Amino acid sequence: MIDKINDHFILIDKCAEQTRIVEILNQKIVKFIAWFDTTPPIIGSVYDAVIIKKLNGGVVRAKIKDKRILSVRGVPKSLNVNNKIKIIIISEEFEDKPIQARILLSNSKKYENLDDVQRIIDLFFTKNIPIIEDMYAIYWDILDLEKEFIGALQPKIELSEGGRIWIEKTRAATLIDIDTHKLLLNSEEEILQFCIKAFVRCVQEIKLRNIGGMIFIDFPRMSHNRKKYLHENITKIGKQYFFEGNFLGFSRLVLYEMYVPRNFPSLESFYVDSHTYSFQNHLRSLWRKSKELKSKTNVQFLCGTNLFKNLKSRKVPSFINIVERSDLPKDYGELMEINV
Repeated sequence: MIDKINDHFILIDKCAEQTRIVEILNQKIVKFIAWFDTTPPIIGSVYDAVIIKKLNGGVVRAKIKDKRILSVRGVPKSLNVNNKIKIIIISEEFEDKPIQARILLSNSKKYENLDDVQRIIDLFFTKNIPIIEDMYAIYWDILDLEKEFIGALQPKIELSEGGRIWIEKTRAATLIDIDTHKLLLNSEEEILQFCIKAFVRCVQEIKLRNIGGMIFIDFPRMSHNRKKYLHENITKIGKQYFFEGNFLGFSRLVLYEMYVPRNFPSLESFYVDSHTYSFQNHLRSLWRKSKELKSKTNVQFLCGTNLFKNLKSRKVPSFINIVERSDLPKDYGELMEINV
């Protein structure tokens, strides 16, 4: 079945309490966005706002009707405090960080008439890619996407042309180390070209993992002139992936600093470890079965004590009977159809 669709497409999966949108290129994940349905995203919502403070670089603080303060980008210098503007939200609310938005000068009705999924695809995914509604979750199995998600959480990334990248995420910032790792580079120019290629992979990984906030990159050492040229390339490449990002340059510690607005929860919040992965698969199996059933009777999900306890607090199809079995492994689960 997979050979009947394009090599490049967007897959929408709505299952249980989670909505996931993934861009597939040559059967590999290139972009992933998800949110829990119990807290639908505010991204793409259009509001009227009032400017309350002007900052540098076309950024202002603005207040919307419910008194929330937003950080708005792309504001012309001609607009001042107390001017009214129309904005579109481009990030979720994270901890004490201001919600990010950008000024909307036209086409506002376009976004107001789209649903959550359509707005997010329009804002964050390339246009004119075929969109597949994954009603029966078949492509997740065929492409083994869950395995790719778990793989995407690994801190070490091997580069195809040599070298590696390490990504370590902390509460305050994300640290990225670019390592030549036995790659023989004979001149500063070769080091520079390696760093430019490695940075492209960095921003792709940042996009895939939904990393936001302050990001520090440790590049191999090079001269001041080479670092200046690298910064110019980073800004040019980075803006292609993160239009609202700030590419600040090298610090005194010779770490490259950049800031990416926090758009969605990171990938870790959906796939923390293999245990979370297994639990999500149990939930998905219940919802897949609910799509297949012709007769909504005599279906049981047998599970161990731990899984039963977790499922009791989650949304599951009402007509599938969840049965706790103490004789089964604690996290085991299996669907059974009882023939009468």
